[in-house]
Amino acid sequence: MRALMPSRWTVPTLAGFALLAFMASVHSFAQSSQGPAQGPAFVIVERLTTTGPESIQQEYGKVSRDIVAKFGGRYIARSQQNTLLEGDGTVPCCMAIISFPSAEAAKSWFDSPENQDAAKIRRSGATFRIVSVQGLP
Repeated sequence: MRALMPSRWTVPTLAGFALLAFMASVHSFAQSSQGPAQGPAFVIVERLTTTGPESIQQEYGKVSRDIVAKFGGRYIARSQQNTLLEGDGTVPCCMAIISFPSAEAAKSWFDSPENQDAAKIRRSGATFRIVSVQGLP
């Protein structure tokens, strides 16, 4: 059996593989230290009861668009024609779905002073349930 003789490419090749392995482990560590991948968030707004004229909600709708956009959000659905597909109970008369780039952006929007001021308009004419749902990465 012939003994393996190092060639002029052995050391540079091994060094290259070692560098690639090191870079892969650094990348893997960086990914794991950032936590799970963040996906978008969706805010579902349900109007449960109406306690004032519809013009109050129309006023809120005009004010809220710019506030939602400021936090990277956009309305992807808004409807007064909703259908219950499964389960018991009544269907909320009015629903909206707002998309945000992350759950953190959705929470920042909701907690912002601008939104809380606008919410006073919304709440003066109806009661709501608002839920944030984490999207898939």
